[in-house]
Amino acid sequence: MRGLDPVRAPSGDGPARDASGVETGRALRGVLLESLLSHQGGGGLARHRRRAAPPARARLLRRRRRLGGRDGGGPVVRARRGPALRSVGARLVTRFGLFFQASEAPGRSHAERFAEMLDLIELGDSLGFDVAWLAEIHFGGAFSLLSSPLMAVPTIAQRTRRIRIGTAVVLLPLHHPLSCAEQAATADLLSGGRLEFGVGRGSIPSQFHGFGVPVAENRARFDEALDIIRLAWTQERFSYRGKFYQVEDLAVVPKPVQRPHPPIRVAVHTAESFAHIGDRGLPIYSGTTTTPLPQLRECMALYRKRLAAGGHPWQRDQMALMLPVHVGDSGAAARDAMRPGVLQYYKNLRTIFAQLPESYADHLPRLRSIEETIANLPFERFCRDQAVFGDVAEVVDRLQAARDEFGLSQIICWFDQGSQLPREEVERTMRRFADQVMPKLA
Repeated sequence: MRGLDPVRAPSGDGPARDASGVETGRALRGVLLESLLSHQGGGGLARHRRRAAPPARARLLRRRRRLGGRDGGGPVVRARRGPALRSVGARLVTRFGLFFQASEAPGRSHAERFAEMLDLIELGDSLGFDVAWLAEIHFGGAFSLLSSPLMAVPTIAQRTRRIRIGTAVVLLPLHHPLSCAEQAATADLLSGGRLEFGVGRGSIPSQFHGFGVPVAENRARFDEALDIIRLAWTQERFSYRGKFYQVEDLAVVPKPVQRPHPPIRVAVHTAESFAHIGDRGLPIYSGTTTTPLPQLRECMALYRKRLAAGGHPWQRDQMALMLPVHVGDSGAAARDAMRPGVLQYYKNLRTIFAQLPESYADHLPRLRSIEETIANLPFERFCRDQAVFGDVAEVVDRLQAARDEFGLSQIICWFDQGSQLPREEVERTMRRFADQVMPKLA
């Protein structure tokens, strides 16, 4: 069962699902739609929706609905091959995402932080953001409280109407692939087919130590797990023989709504990962917090080269990039507002990497190098190479340049890096981005 085509489903998708399952799928989607819509309009969502979209934003939303078929009138429950692509002629219409890490914040409980995240996602949905991306990080609340993003998907779906929900990312080596396939398919079903399945191999030693998984095995475990998950979603029954996982004639249920499966996107941050995932032909997710723009240029050239060598065409949804973003009254004001959060983020990151078990001594030189780089990172260089903080014109110019250079199909904004901004300021910059930046980039 090795050597699967990573982009297309295996040939055994099976007529049993695609032919005889058509009416069942329609009935299921109707039940899901009725159930999910019965939960709409409650909670804090209504207060966000009372605010009418500005004219430019309203025109953009109407245009997107015409191009992509998303009517904004409820969960997207059509069985289809991934999200609708929006383009004008040969020009891609950019999608916009929100990134959430939900770290601990001064004076706020864990429950309050989760409630705040859900409220911001509701606001993002009403403003027209396309995807909300949730991290998976373990054993470090100061860095992140999100240890199980898949569990949040159904709740977010019930509190929103159209925004898709992505994992950024499920750390496959830390999960059994069969359990992961079941949970992700369930999340896709309960969200009405809105799951974006972001996956990665992870690299923080304390997480692997906590789960008893050797970090040196992360790439091989990742490859096997991803193959198994795709088989579980696309085959009625299957077997698999790998080094770490063996499956003997199992039928994994439920199957996801999206056919052949939810969109898969792989996190990449090193040249080695860009090359490996390029060989597999999979769409990628990267972030400037770990891969600054100068390094990203080199890695993207390598990724494109390996895609071409493997005969994998560049797809319109091939590349998503996450960046810390803040839209202020001026460039100086934006940078001043984000300075405390950036410094706190890297302080927390150093703490995470400092939790090195004795059994990981072989990794000490590399981690000490990372720690030294973080400790000596000038804020000005961070603003230049790793973030987009500025007034409207500067943010538009810099994001346009990044989109055109890297072929971005999705720009993912991290509006609250380090969790130091007051919530009102996070909402303000989200609104300003949606009202004044999105229409100029879409």
